Amino acid sequence: MLQNETTLPDGFQMTELGPLPKEWRVVRLGEAVKLTKGRKPDELIPKYQFGALPYLTADYFRNRLPTEWVPAQYLSKLPLCSKEDVVLIWDGSKAGQVFIGLEGVLASTMVRIDPEKQIERHYLYYFLLTQFDLLNSKTTGTTIPHVNKEVFRNLPIPLPPLPEQRAIAHVLRTVQRAKEATEGVIAALKELKKSLMQHLFTYGPVPVGAKNFSPQRESEIGPIPAHWRVVKFDQAITRATRVPKVKQSDYQPIGLVPIIDQGQSFIAGYTDKSPYKDNLPVIVFGDHTRVLKFVDFPFVAGADGTQVLIPNSTLFDPLFVYYALSTIDIPSRGYNRHFSLLRESSLPLPPLDEQREIARMLQAVDAKIAAEERRRAALEELFKTLLHQLMTGKVRVKGFHLPELE
Repeated sequence: MLQNETTLPDGFQMTELGPLPKEWRVVRLGEAVKLTKGRKPDELIPKYQFGALPYLTADYFRNRLPTEWVPAQYLSKLPLCSKEDVVLIWDGSKAGQVFIGLEGVLASTMVRIDPEKQIERHYLYYFLLTQFDLLNSKTTGTTIPHVNKEVFRNLPIPLPPLPEQRAIAHVLRTVQRAKEATEGVIAALKELKKSLMQHLFTYGPVPVGAKNFSPQRESEIGPIPAHWRVVKFDQAITRATRVPKVKQSDYQPIGLVPIIDQGQSFIAGYTDKSPYKDNLPVIVFGDHTRVLKFVDFPFVAGADGTQVLIPNSTLFDPLFVYYALSTIDIPSRGYNRHFSLLRESSLPLPPLDEQREIARMLQAVDAKIAAEERRRAALEELFKTLLHQLMTGKVRVKGFHLPELE
């Protein structure tokens, strides 16, 4: 039953989508857009040649790295896309996913969505972002799923006046660009850390310009400073026993004690079991995943494939051991166990003061990465909130001055 008109906020009307501003309209998407399906070219080439255009696959949109090109002689017979065109995956497991921002040849699994003049392209893109779950859950086809054309055509789209559509798109694009810039910073910091680790474990904690003045020697783990030693894994680390563990099915979203397991997330869940708190800090190694975690607080371990490692505190700084283990390349055995491979390795043993300096330098980079990842998460949450509130009129940008769009 529709909400009584008298209970609506001032300036709102009741629609099939719920309360919307009175100057907004609701139309069926099929009445306001035209679809153009992509086609498979007669020839695809792996490298660019003069006049060729990239083939717009979903991977290209996601990674921004073209892997296939369409030679110039075929372009006139194929549907093309500009950077302003809205493109949607029509066929496949990700049917309903939407993209914008690249030019090239429309892939055979995609459609280009051309709106009428009443719809701003970027506004349409952001609207379709909110429809992925619906489109992806109502596909047709058994072997290869396809977007249901009737479901797509009957989607009700809220249409503010064109200036407000532009303002909504501008706000969302600003947040999205800030998130993308943050992702660029994170990628650069990770590359910096990779280079820094290679330098520190080859030359020690000396400035890059002074590496030629650091005497070296060859060892079983590669070149290291001449005064460093190398020790076997069992001299550096012991494996903890009697570690409290909990099955994944018993993980809780809240609880007194964090659960550390072999997954990518640092904390996998919570429990109220008594924690492991001996010999902290320790290093958690994922026997199946090869993931390493430095843990300096009481915790309970995940029951599946979680190895708890105790560094030899007489010889090593624990954080240095964590970073040293991170440099070891353990070949993947799939979902088999890997601890036996790790145990065959050897570790560098610098003087303790150098260990601490190396750990301090790498920890500083990790702290910066963590700060940027928190910023990225906050921007992602802001984007999701704004996307919902702007598309429902709960937050208005009516009257925003956007000179670059005028």
